This record gives sequence, C-alpha cells and structure tokens, in this order.
Amino acid sequence: MHAERVERHTGRHRWVTWLSLAFLGVVLIAPLAFLGFCALLMTEGGKPHAVGCSEAMEFAGGSMPAQATGAVCTDDGGWQDRGYTVEFRMPRDELAQRLTAAFPRVRPGTDNASGLSFGNADASRPDGQAMFVHLDATYEADGTARVKLHAFDT
Repeated sequence: MHAERVERHTGRHRWVTWLSLAFLGVVLIAPLAFLGFCALLMTEGGKPHAVGCSEAMEFAGGSMPAQATGAVCTDDGGWQDRGYTVEFRMPRDELAQRLTAAFPRVRPGTDNASGLSFGNADASRPDGQAMFVHLDATYEADGTARVKLHAFDT
C-alpha cells in the first residue's frame, strides 16, 4: 500500500513539474519573442521600398500632373504610420497652377528663384488619405522642375 502511494505521488509530481516548466516557459519566453517580433517589425517596416505611383497618389489625394516624367514612388512609412515620397520632373511653365490642379489639398507657400514649395491648407482630409502633403519644386537649368512630394501621417 505504501509503494502504491509513492508511485501515485511520483506521477503527480511529474505532471506538476511539467506544468510548472511550461508555465515558466510561457511567462519567460513569450515576452522575449514578442519584443523580438516588434523589433523586427520596426526595423523592416522603416526601410523605404518602391511602390506603385497610383497608391502614393491616392494617399496624397492627388494625381500625377500632365507631362510629368521619370516618376519614382517610394513607401517610406514606418511601423505605425504611412508615408510616401514621389519624385518626378515636369516642364516649368505654369508650374504652380498645374501642381495646384493635380493636388487640390495643397496651397502655394514660398516662391523664390530656386523653386516653389506647397503645403496642405489644413489637416482635414478624406478617410484613407495623408494628414500632411508637402511639395517642393526645384527649378532646373533646362526649363524643367524637379518635384518632390511627401505625403504622410503622424
């Protein structure tokens, strides 16, 4: 009878030991795995990568201006925010009017000998679009302008 009690106790002891080890594993390993996963998302999510210009234009709430060439669109958003950068060239003629028509949420800011800058008039926006939209146009010697668009949320 004594041997039977010892055998049952040993079986329970093993079960409790395995349960305790599993619990400790979850308590210790799960937070480390979560932190590692978050670190991976933050480092990988922050690397700029090429994206379709239609996606970037939709987010900026505009369209590619007529006669724009050489467009390069990049998703440079992070883990918790969205952001796009678009660069293109276009003729300098009527630049301010054509950019304002292509991007109705922006208004001209500074205008000087080296170029133009635009920013959004207010932070109101349709759902799914950028909170902030900024355009910088730099005049080139060949009669064109190099335009850089930043559309992002914070």
